[in-house]
Amino acid sequence: MTASPDARAIATDAGRPRSLAETAYDAIEQMIISRRLAPGAMVSEGELGAELALGRTPVREALARLKTIGFVEVHPRRGVLVTPVDVIRHLELLEVRRPLDETMARCIVARASDHDLDALQRHTEGLLVAAGARDREVYFRLKRALHEAMVAAAYNQTLTGTMGPLHAQSRRFWYSHEPTASFRDCAGIHATIVAGIAARDAEKALAGIATLFDLLDQMTRRALDRRPLV
Repeated sequence: MTASPDARAIATDAGRPRSLAETAYDAIEQMIISRRLAPGAMVSEGELGAELALGRTPVREALARLKTIGFVEVHPRRGVLVTPVDVIRHLELLEVRRPLDETMARCIVARASDHDLDALQRHTEGLLVAAGARDREVYFRLKRALHEAMVAAAYNQTLTGTMGPLHAQSRRFWYSHEPTASFRDCAGIHATIVAGIAARDAEKALAGIATLFDLLDQMTRRALDRRPLV
């Protein structure tokens, strides 16, 4: 089954060249998520521009976006402060994400093409391998790819604009707090969700999402009593 022309018309243009601001955003976001820029670090636009070989304008635009999702605070004449990771805020984020993930799954079941479903399954297979190897870098890279493929397969621009920042905040939290021992369980639940979507069985996918978010809530609450892992 292929997506309807209307659904495809609202898809983002994945083939367009990325702007310098988008390149800067992705690079700085990853530096913060991986703690190369640790919470409490103070950096300048100039330092970031020099490291990324980019001018001040794209770096400034990237930092403005990062400020809106709470990754940085911009202090004129002082620099850019990397904010701490807030466990309580992440619990709030999970409350918001759960119904959105359910909506996204329904949209994917209804609209995704066979090509979209094949991509989801490939990403899931890679995620399972990375989880088995307990490779934190690869695991989080593939989980990001899976999330982005799911958002794209929903063919809903509002979801695309909403889920991107939420996924970024989740990546930052889990990179610091998800123990490698949980990788297999989380990857397995993702595989169950994707299997339901691939079968166009919305109820199976929604049951997997409920299981996933119950686990994520438990893991987040345990993080209240634990220092960041990296």
